[in-house]
Amino acid sequence: MLLGIDASQANRKNRTGTEWYAFYLLEEFKHILGGKEGIRVRLYTRDALQSDIANNLPDNFEVHILRWPFRFFWGQLRLSAEMLALPPDVLFCPAHTIPLVHPGKTYTTLHDVGFKDYPELYDKPSLWYHQFSAKLAVKKAVKIFTVSDFSKNRIMQNYSVPAERITVTYLGFDQSKYHTLERQVSEKTAAEFGLKYKQFFLYVGRIEPKKNLLRQIEGYEMSGTNFPFVIAGRKVDTRDVDSYLEKRPELKAKIRFLDYISEQDKIALYCSASALLFATLYEGFGLPIVEAQACGTPVITSNTASNAEIAGQGALIVHPDSPHEIGQAISKVISDNNLREQLISFGFENNRRFNWRQTALLTLEQLLTGVKN
Repeated sequence: MLLGIDASQANRKNRTGTEWYAFYLLEEFKHILGGKEGIRVRLYTRDALQSDIANNLPDNFEVHILRWPFRFFWGQLRLSAEMLALPPDVLFCPAHTIPLVHPGKTYTTLHDVGFKDYPELYDKPSLWYHQFSAKLAVKKAVKIFTVSDFSKNRIMQNYSVPAERITVTYLGFDQSKYHTLERQVSEKTAAEFGLKYKQFFLYVGRIEPKKNLLRQIEGYEMSGTNFPFVIAGRKVDTRDVDSYLEKRPELKAKIRFLDYISEQDKIALYCSASALLFATLYEGFGLPIVEAQACGTPVITSNTASNAEIAGQGALIVHPDSPHEIGQAISKVISDNNLREQLISFGFENNRRFNWRQTALLTLEQLLTGVKN
């Protein structure tokens, strides 16, 4: 039996949430399915595999590189041509972009429907693309995976999908990497970025309106702290933040934009930070919450979307539209050592719910049932 997997997301060089999900699932699939009799796995990519994926690729895994000169529609069009020529028995697309032509047994992951709940936060081309892709995926996929109970409920409400067609598979974290580090290691990395150990706040993720950076910066400003606020992530749309900071040079001097950072540096900064500030508007899962908790770092996050569901008791929960609440939470984390220790302890406990092996096994349970049927 042949299982086809769209590996284009996993194969990105600078990965963020969705890409890390695809990458770690594929890594677990390699361990679980490698050498499994009667199962062949075919990976579809736009380019040659990144070295971390190509490393230790099992003999029963093969790669089909599907070149495409355009930025968009590789998944809908180029992958469709491959499906016409050499279809697998089952196709799995770990993002909600499935080819227009696809096998009858196609499975996909719809991480969230933020584009339906907050359409004003998307530019018109992105909004159209998300809406088109999700509508096709929901209509055609045999089974839809999603990453939280919150996302499952929003998919059901927005697309009238019955509950039995949706499987929740929480994300995980790499326990061999995301853990507390020796202080000197964390201090060294922090110093390389001009930061002091446990004397800065950290945000990790894309920089765009739905991440609520403007309100978080306002809350940080209201806290009155002198600790810098470090924002690590790819800039997508920073117009609101740029406009706010241009009028406040003293505040701007305390905000550090690091752009995309390596995973090794990210882990060290998690371990060095006073807290993760992640009061975003909308998350399907919110992977930085789990990563920071694994590194023994307190978390401040939102009471919206999936954030509180994922954070459990290991976070201070705030309303993302309230800079005042965000500022108060920042002040509490700085001043209350007992609270910090409590958040760290609850964070470690909460992390027991999440691991990539469990995510992969739940996913494969559905996919291999599809192969057998």
